[in-house]
Order: sequence, then structure tokens, then C-alpha cells
Amino acid sequence: MIRSEMIATRTEVAGSKGVCAGGHPAEVAAGIAMIEAGGNAIDAVVAAAFVGFVVEPASCGIGGYGHLAVFLGKEKRFVTFDHYVRAPSAARPDMFEIDRKKPMKYYGFPYTIGMKAEQGPLAPAVPGAVAGLCDAHRMFGRLPLAKVLEPAIAEAEAGIEVTWQLLLPISERLAAIQALPATAAWLLRKNMPPKAASQLGGGDRLDGTDLAKTLRRIAEKGAAGFYEGPVAEAIERHVTSQGGILTAADLAAYRTRILEEKPTRYRGLNCNTAYDQVTYEALNILECFDLKGLGRDSLAFRHLVAEALACGFIDSMTHYGDPDFERAPVEGLASPEFGKMRAQQLRMDRALPRPVAAADPWPYDNSAERPTRISGEPGIAKLAGTSQMASADAEGNVCALITSLTSGFGSLMIVPETGVILNNSMQNFDPRPDQANCIKPGKMPIFAAPSLVAEKDGRAVFAGCGSGGYRITTGVLHAFLHATDFGMGPQAAVDAPRIHCQGQETFVDARVPQTVRDGLAALGHKVVVQAESPGLNAFARVNAITVDKDGTMRAGTGPAWATAAAAC
Repeated sequence: MIRSEMIATRTEVAGSKGVCAGGHPAEVAAGIAMIEAGGNAIDAVVAAAFVGFVVEPASCGIGGYGHLAVFLGKEKRFVTFDHYVRAPSAARPDMFEIDRKKPMKYYGFPYTIGMKAEQGPLAPAVPGAVAGLCDAHRMFGRLPLAKVLEPAIAEAEAGIEVTWQLLLPISERLAAIQALPATAAWLLRKNMPPKAASQLGGGDRLDGTDLAKTLRRIAEKGAAGFYEGPVAEAIERHVTSQGGILTAADLAAYRTRILEEKPTRYRGLNCNTAYDQVTYEALNILECFDLKGLGRDSLAFRHLVAEALACGFIDSMTHYGDPDFERAPVEGLASPEFGKMRAQQLRMDRALPRPVAAADPWPYDNSAERPTRISGEPGIAKLAGTSQMASADAEGNVCALITSLTSGFGSLMIVPETGVILNNSMQNFDPRPDQANCIKPGKMPIFAAPSLVAEKDGRAVFAGCGSGGYRITTGVLHAFLHATDFGMGPQAAVDAPRIHCQGQETFVDARVPQTVRDGLAALGHKVVVQAESPGLNAFARVNAITVDKDGTMRAGTGPAWATAAAAC
């Protein structure tokens, strides 16, 4: 039988001055505009992100969070801006009742009764998106912040175009949106989904007036325009009036965790994942095998990647806790020696028993390997859904950013007169008080997705990021492996089929040959076949940038219907 394959791809872009990739054409246009105006890659990624906060309101926003990995070309060093959410000061380990009638959720934690950690007034954690990006710009950007935010403000003032990509998350959560008058008034038309543009004419636009006002405050005052004053007060007023606990004091106390990590080595490259231990462990495992010799379409390659991902996820889900709050073997999880031990447990003729059992990283944990903090102490609150952008410039700076609200439109709480959509990231904590990832005031939950930047001999060679929950890890990892081990360009590396495993089922791209799927099943993998489509983000959407020895920067993105790239 002959079957056709749907491969949603783009042409690869290349430039000598700069490149930018993202989830929407307006984002990459803003990033390239910053490069052409004399800015650098940091200006570009910040501009692209703030535009994303406008044009991708289901995926990201100023009420969300992110992880940003930066490589500074002149200084030849990595810097991580971990601007994840923090639990509010009134949060408690036992604040949610566990729903024991439901199976464990996708993230490996139990659901809460009434879905209170997933939506509604108790779901928002303290957002870090504005703080992290403003910190990165303040430290390493070149253009004035007001200049960098100009494209985002213009997009908000023009109104947000309703696209088919935006209609999907609206339709997915339609009943919940209809139950919230303020949210419904903004997103719906006569209590039904708005109209997207078609052959018969233009579609609806969402009102961005309030968001434009908030963005102007940030452009004028920096992060203080969001975390202090009228915006912070409006957030507290709206959340607490409905029974939530997020306050203006929580916002004022927020601090970005700015780190210099010790990178891991992979094929002679130094790799920084923005403090994602899952990817560090997977790379450390795969470093022990000759993937190039096995071949990128081989059963052995697919088997090893699935096993490495399974080990990385199960070990982090078992042991990871915010090191500022928990005694957890965070550096042990990222240790090359731990990865080697895990690699020795793998067999080429048989998969590990499912569900995969966690290993013990404690013997490999060395507190001396902890990242260096660049500025400040962790911001501990006091009582008083996801997109991606990547950029590079001619000076050798590269950036990879993951930015999110957790679910589509986050908590579904839209703060009146601000345009702020609040995240629903309290669900990223484990609601069980005895777990390492439990809830505590000021604490960050587990992230488990890489913003990956790599350098060789002091020169950046790769940047990768993605969106799509934990599938981000497999998307970015595969793009990196295909570029590094198999020498593929960034677009081909992004387009290549992937597999995903978190320790139980092995999800396999439908384009992987049947013989390989059968081989995986014979080895003991629980194979589930999935295919990419606009309604199913089966293997993440990914941005990848590579830099040639002559300085040429190349970008690839996928799938084509939900990404964009540009160069100059």
C-alpha cells in the first residue's frame, strides 16, 4: 500500500546580520526590526515575545512566565533568566483537595477536586514574564525598552486578529469561557466563537486597547509598570474578589532567578538548557552511544531516544524540587556520571520495564556544581498554554525562549482595564504535600522543558525552543540531535520525525516506518502512533537556529501553520 504523508514545512531562512524565529509572523517581524535598528539578539527576542503576548493570547502573555537561555558572544558565557511563576505568599502545601477518582494528569501529578488548580481564582501563580524579559533587556539589550515594545503596542492598538489558530483554543474551552462574563465578553460574539477571516472577507478582532495601555506603562517604567501601581492593584482586586490569593504584595516581591549554569558536554559542544534537568540527563545518556553510527532512521536510534527521555522524565518527576526550598538532588539529575550510570542500564534488545522506575541521583549530587546567581536573592512572596522565540545576531549572541500561560488562555481570568490574562500555573505544582514539587510560598514548580543553547570553542552554534507541554523536550532534543549528530540544517532537523516517552507509552510519529514501529513494540515499548495536525500538537512546535563557521545564521521552524522565521 502506498500512502501520502503530510509534512508541513517551510523554507529555511539565512542571514548575516540576524535571524528570528517564533510562533507568528508579527513576532519575527518585530525581532528583525530590532536587529535592523541597531539592536542585538536580546532586543530581538524581547520584542518578539511582547508581540507574542498580543497576537498569541491563548499561548502566552504578560500574565505568564518563561525560561530564557542566552549566550553572549563577546563574553563567551551562558546566562539563564528563569522567570517561572512563584506560589503566592498565602499558598499552602495542602491548599487543594486531591481528586483520587481521576487518573494522573499528563504532567505526572493528580488532578484537584473542582479543577481549582487548573482554572479559576486559585489557579494563578505570581507571573514572571515581564520581570524576566525586562531583566534580560536591562542587562544585555542595546535599544531603549520603549523602542523594543513599540511593535507590541502597535499590534495591541490595532486589535488582535482572530485566526483559525486562535479559534481552536477558544473552541476547546468554550463552555468554561461562556461561564465567565468578562472573559466571554472579550473572546466571544453573542456568546459564540468569533469569526476568522475567510475567502468571503475579514474576520473579527479582539479589543487590545486595555493591553496597549498596560504595555505603555511597562515601556515607560519597566517591570515596575506591571508589578507595582495600578496594574498590580487591579490584579489583586480582581483575583481576591473571586476568592483567589494572588496579591499586589506577591507581585512586588517577585524576582527573576538569573543564573550562570555549568553546561553539559555533548559531542564536544557546551550545552545550556535553562536549568532543565530532564534534557541534561537525556543528553548525558545519549552521549554514551554512537547515534550517527546507528543512523537517524534506525530502530536503535528511536529506541535509545525513547529510553533516554523516559529516564530523564521519571527521574526528575520523582526527585526534582525547587533547590531554594527543598533538599533535592538537582545537580545529581544533571550529572554526566549519573547519565552514564543510567546509560549502562539500557539494553539494545529490550526496553526498560514500563512504567520505568526512577533511579537514585543522590550519590551523584554535588552542591559545588550549583549554578552561580548573577544578581539578587530568590523573590519569596511576603505578606505586606506556550509559545517560543529564538534569535541570533552578527555579534555571536543567541537566545532561546519558552513563554507560556500553561493552558490555553491560562486561568481564563482576564483582569478588567489591563488586558492581562492570568496563568493557571498552580497546577504545575504537585498538590500532594509530601512531594518534592509540593506547593510553598515563593517557590517555583518543576518546568521540565528546555530552552537550549549550545556553543563550541567560544562560538554559538545552536539555539532551540518549543511549545507543547512536555513534548517541547522531545521536539527540541530531536532538532538538536538531528543537527548535531546527523549534520542536518535547522529546517530539516525540525522536520524530521520524532518520538516521545515519559516512562510509559512511546508516542511515535506516523511517518516513522512500520518496520521501526513493529521493532519498538517487539522491544517492549507501548507504541502509540500520532500525526501532526492543526488540532493536535503531537510532537511540539519548534524553532531552531544554527550558526555556520562563517557566521551565517540559519533558522528552521515547524509545523508550518503555527510558526514563522525571518532573517536579514
